[in-house]
Amino acid sequence: MNQTIAHYRNQLRKKEISPKELTEHFFKEISKKEDKVHAWVRLVADQALAQAEELENDRSSDAPPPLYGIPFGAKDIFYTKNVATEAGSKVLKDFIPDEDATIIKRLKSSGAILLGKTTMTEFATLSHPPETRNPWNLNHTPGGSSSGSAAALASGMALFTLGTQTRGSLLRPAAYNGLTCLKGTFGRVSKKGVVPCSWTLDHVGAMTHTVEDTVIVYNVISGKDDQDLSTYYLPSLHLTLREKRDYKIGILTGQVFRNTSPDVQSAMQEAIRGLKTIGYKCKEVQLPGCLDEDYQAHDLIEQAEFGAFHAKYYSKSYNAYDAYLQHFIRDSFKITAKDYLNAQNKRIRFREELIQLFKRSDVDVLISPTTPTTAPKGTESTGSPAYNMPFTNAGVPALTIPIGYSKETHLPIGMQIVSPTFEEQRVIDIGYMYQHITDWHERSPELAID
Repeated sequence: MNQTIAHYRNQLRKKEISPKELTEHFFKEISKKEDKVHAWVRLVADQALAQAEELENDRSSDAPPPLYGIPFGAKDIFYTKNVATEAGSKVLKDFIPDEDATIIKRLKSSGAILLGKTTMTEFATLSHPPETRNPWNLNHTPGGSSSGSAAALASGMALFTLGTQTRGSLLRPAAYNGLTCLKGTFGRVSKKGVVPCSWTLDHVGAMTHTVEDTVIVYNVISGKDDQDLSTYYLPSLHLTLREKRDYKIGILTGQVFRNTSPDVQSAMQEAIRGLKTIGYKCKEVQLPGCLDEDYQAHDLIEQAEFGAFHAKYYSKSYNAYDAYLQHFIRDSFKITAKDYLNAQNKRIRFREELIQLFKRSDVDVLISPTTPTTAPKGTESTGSPAYNMPFTNAGVPALTIPIGYSKETHLPIGMQIVSPTFEEQRVIDIGYMYQHITDWHERSPELAID
């Protein structure tokens, strides 16, 4: 597969293709595929082509910026200057920000070209899934809430896409669509200019095809932002590609994974065999026993913070919300400060027990299926985030990589690799080595229908 940032970056630097030619190529791909996939809310062709021409005219160095001429898509939750940002809801209909989100600014400064905004569930919740289709099987969901970002990338309509995760909304759709995605440590990527779902749970990230591409993008988008205090105290991050073979891996087992489907289990077993051939030592471990309390705490925190943000809109635009969100917001007003603080304390307890698990079990990373099953049929549900939520709640890094496909549905299967806080390099090392010995990440869908 040549649909990677690394491939086109090389071509751009050798002047074998221009930014304008590459941008036009992806708009042609969109025109051929969008009617089947429905991944985009709006395109910004004039703006994108103008930026591409500007990049060509301004280029005066043999050392262009890291994402020079690389086209991307952004979930419609990111502020984009002079381009509508509606977050999948009628509540923000026709809202046009007067500035870009920090992450959009950083990408544009690095030479990346925004093609448009991608579909999402309403305000990145469980409500109102879009009609976006999984390009591997058009009768199935691409997942959510970052639905369009996953589908657009998997179908070859961009070279990377941006999403957010409050439960599993980066890793789950990435896994359902055969993509690679890193959810970094909480605060690793600025949330300034991102419509919030939950201030203390939201993570920002990028979907790519390969670990190599993930490294390229993450080194641009991560880092301190004076306008987002959650980034302020994090150590700096510069990911690299390394051939490191001495990690100890904890294979997560236990009741929490009892709903894993047979095809996902089989793919995981094969992936574990592959990790062992690289030289990694593997042993079974279990998550802390307070996991049920962690799920409950996550739900309460998300609902309380969501309701707090939306209170100002709710009083004026009640009927603009989906019925589910009307009840969700109204019930959030019943949550007391005591309940909220108790939930945050339970969350802290789980995070500390998870940190101790790495030390007590003497493992460097944990692995599990990214999702219990492949992408569900239909578009009514975006699938289960159950295997992602604990690590979102704890704010630790997690990477998903493709490890196979279902023989029955031909849908992708992902493996989740989790590390302690600030240790993104560990999951990158293992994912990079795994992609050396497999080709799952090189495969492309044919927009099939079952």
